[in-house]
Amino acid sequence: MVEKSYIVELENVWRIYEQGRRRIEALKDISIRIPAGKLVIIKGPSGSGKTTILNIMGGLDQPSSGRVFFQEKELKDYSEQELTVLRRKKIGFVFQTYGLIQSFTAYENVELPLRINHYRWRERRDRVNKCLDLVGLSKRADHRIFELSGGEQQRVGVARALVNEPELILADEPTGELDYKMSMEIMKLFRKLVHEHKVSICMVTHDPAVMEYGDIIYEMVDGKIISEGVIK
Repeated sequence: MVEKSYIVELENVWRIYEQGRRRIEALKDISIRIPAGKLVIIKGPSGSGKTTILNIMGGLDQPSSGRVFFQEKELKDYSEQELTVLRRKKIGFVFQTYGLIQSFTAYENVELPLRINHYRWRERRDRVNKCLDLVGLSKRADHRIFELSGGEQQRVGVARALVNEPELILADEPTGELDYKMSMEIMKLFRKLVHEHKVSICMVTHDPAVMEYGDIIYEMVDGKIISEGVIK
């Protein structure tokens, strides 16, 4: 059973895809823990299996074998409806390509998950304004996405991930499309979320410039974890 100090744990996880006669081992016997209230970085080259790990942690994909826990409960014990609720309320997703609706304003993009979950207007307004303020975009709330810089768009993505007040954020190459300065701003925001708001974050990246912001660094190559390090 996973310890209470870990929000997510993978035990001996394999993910194998069959493509005709071809067998692709995307993950090979992965065991990894995400401590509550920490920023964990999984680094590795493209194609090493990093995104597959995030998808399995978030219940978007299932392992071929092995066990996955979220707050002590094994994901295979969740019904499909329970998994949907878990993803909507306890997990926030941040994507490299932002995943925003270009014709919507920053405010409308952040508000969308709350509309899906049928929150009342007043609570939607309060939560959206709080999250936009947290990422420093209050003054850009009414701007449409195509009017924002890449760094601003990624911050909208972070605000959207936060608006349901999740306990875990899964971030897939969140600095991959940003320049160095904007990348550092996103990483500073992640550190603030971890230290001041007690959010757990697991992000994957191949960007060496962001490593110093992590509490724990895992390195992946060819579907395997080859090293684990703790940043003092």
